[in-house]
Amino acid sequence: MNVNVFPYFQPIVETATGRIAGYEALARMQDDEGNVVSAGHLFSDQTLAVSERMELDRSVRMLALEQVSQLPDDTFLSINISPEWMQYLDSEDDIPTLSMIRQLGVDPGRVVVEITELDGDLSIIERVVERYRKHGFRIAIDDFGTGFSQLDRIALLKPDIIKLDMTLLKNASRDSRGSSMVQMLGELASKLGSKVLCEGVEDEQEYYLALSCNAVYVQGFLFSPAVAEMEAPEVTTTTVRNLLSHFRDMAINATSLSHWRAEKVKAELLALREVLRASGSDEDLQHFAAADHLLRFYICDRLGNQTSPNYENSDRGWILNERHRGYNWSWRPYFFELLGSADTENRLVFSEPYQDIHTGQRAQTAVLFIDENRILLADLSDDHKGEDLFSGFRRMPASWIPDLD
Repeated sequence: MNVNVFPYFQPIVETATGRIAGYEALARMQDDEGNVVSAGHLFSDQTLAVSERMELDRSVRMLALEQVSQLPDDTFLSINISPEWMQYLDSEDDIPTLSMIRQLGVDPGRVVVEITELDGDLSIIERVVERYRKHGFRIAIDDFGTGFSQLDRIALLKPDIIKLDMTLLKNASRDSRGSSMVQMLGELASKLGSKVLCEGVEDEQEYYLALSCNAVYVQGFLFSPAVAEMEAPEVTTTTVRNLLSHFRDMAINATSLSHWRAEKVKAELLALREVLRASGSDEDLQHFAAADHLLRFYICDRLGNQTSPNYENSDRGWILNERHRGYNWSWRPYFFELLGSADTENRLVFSEPYQDIHTGQRAQTAVLFIDENRILLADLSDDHKGEDLFSGFRRMPASWIPDLD
């Protein structure tokens, strides 16, 4: 095939230092007008013979590896390899990339092998990945989060780096459900012992979301497109310094807002507790005016058994819902965190934020003792207009337990 395919290099930026830590080699070609465009579509073009596509892929990989000797100090090169090619290997003892680095004298410790998808034969992928790892390469998995069927493969391959899916990141920056999803994926990647790389970061909001996903690395047009020559590692430090300064300011403001809101909620729940302590019937609650952000409350005993109906807050007053009476909630982390305290009068515990299945709103649950035998659980809306600028920040985490004195 008479197509000239060559590598361009997009910086991978380290969040902790702001400097470029590595470069991903991306295939490029010239169109009919002479413009440099992506050549990625060629490698999945089914009108081309597999042998032609493999040859294109290996040629651009070789050109990229030839640049390893030009890498700035303390940086790495990330190269993409599709598992599709692995099934066509003549022998797993004769892997083209390994032959290339031997020929070029490349230090494999400076190369990250990025597996672009996980739909191939898992046994072959596992064996080839292990060969790469034994030779000193690091392993990255691209587009994590596109399907939960990947989880068993991720656990098996034990990648050094997991790249969060670019589409997920973009959707998440504009939607609280998506934000929760990528934060969860980021936490999962970290718990698996992998560094998180968020790609496709194009604006500040996506960068802040990447930070909330425990991203060690970020990559995208906010910092640089793919370019012909590898940029100096320090060119991104000022940009990252300014972004982090803005992030810290927002984090401080968001934390102050969370503490102010927690104090406000505390006062409201103390007032409700006094009503419940004095209440002889549900009718007494009709005179208690709750704020709109109190979605519902209910009462449990110390064993976690729900002993009351759900009291649903509505514009028509309290609506009693008996559906969950008798349910046991003792397995909820915030519940046994409350029970772990001997201070039955002054402890108030918040759950992590979640999506309320009844209203679709972002919510948190607050729990406190009514008396020695009863516990109040209150579901609170966490949707606040005007705070979308910092939607990635988690308000009132469970670990923050205010004193009720």
